[in-house]
Amino acid sequence: MCDEHQLYAQGMVGRTLTVERVRELNSRSYFYEMLKDNPQLREIRPGVEDDVLVGAIDHHIHAYPDFVPRSQDMLQIAVEASKARMRAIAFKDHWNITANAAYLVQRQIDEMVADGRLEHRVEVYGGLGLNLGINPEAVRVGLQYPNFKCIWFPTFKSFGWARFAGLDPSEDEYVRLVDPDGTVRPEVREVMQLAADANVAVALGHTDFEELLPLATLAREVGVRTVLDHPLLELNKLLIDEMEQLAALGTYVGTYCQPMIPSLYQPVQDPMETVETIKRVGPDRCVAGSDFGQVLHLDAIDGMRVFVRALLGFGIPAADVRTILCDNPAKLLGLD
Repeated sequence: MCDEHQLYAQGMVGRTLTVERVRELNSRSYFYEMLKDNPQLREIRPGVEDDVLVGAIDHHIHAYPDFVPRSQDMLQIAVEASKARMRAIAFKDHWNITANAAYLVQRQIDEMVADGRLEHRVEVYGGLGLNLGINPEAVRVGLQYPNFKCIWFPTFKSFGWARFAGLDPSEDEYVRLVDPDGTVRPEVREVMQLAADANVAVALGHTDFEELLPLATLAREVGVRTVLDHPLLELNKLLIDEMEQLAALGTYVGTYCQPMIPSLYQPVQDPMETVETIKRVGPDRCVAGSDFGQVLHLDAIDGMRVFVRALLGFGIPAADVRTILCDNPAKLLGLD
């Protein structure tokens, strides 16, 4: 992979964004040009997202406490999701199990509904992050917990991510999912089979296309539902034709609030890439979620509100937005 200096010398900022496009996004006239090119933005009214969020599912939220600072705890997020009349939320931890805390938050939400403090019951789920390694026994034990709906493959300890970042990774330091010859490792296959048998999802983590293609192929073979974690984030950026290949194998493409909504973490981002991905891949293969919880982002449910407004304003029909926000996450998590 080219390093950032080489890419910039080639007129690129990251894998797909050009210097010319960055200048355009930051130009004095971009706001007015955006309004001209997207007349639906003029139809956005206060609360336009409310009906779309009814029954929505955010399957990828980070909450306090965690190994890095987070802006809200699980209960705060669950209360906001309940007030938005969302169907479900699911919490991710890169390293640990979240299904136990999700169960306790669900108990509290149910109590608040029962005594009238909340009107709507939101479902609360968690799962297990595998940054500490692909351990089938840990997965087997975790699956015994209630409220367990997702297994997250390695992120910042992913061999494929480190290779994509140009770090020359070693297998002693990073978790490899696929052998150099393209064979998915036995312990990964075992975890996928456990997930398939338990009717839970597998999020494929921060890895590169070299690992993702055999992983998606195996997932189709064993019958496990999988999703690409924020494939438009520069952290593990995929090209649209790569996402189309993986979607054709049955993997859902994560079209998340992050990175469509720029932040202090990644202020240079083209939001139209998300719109183009939804159009090219098709809403039936896309799954929305926030991936929020970082202290310098919007709060998760607020982020979902802005995300819905943006999709509607950029011309994605409300029915398609509901497909990627409500229907597909329910299928991914095995709720339907």
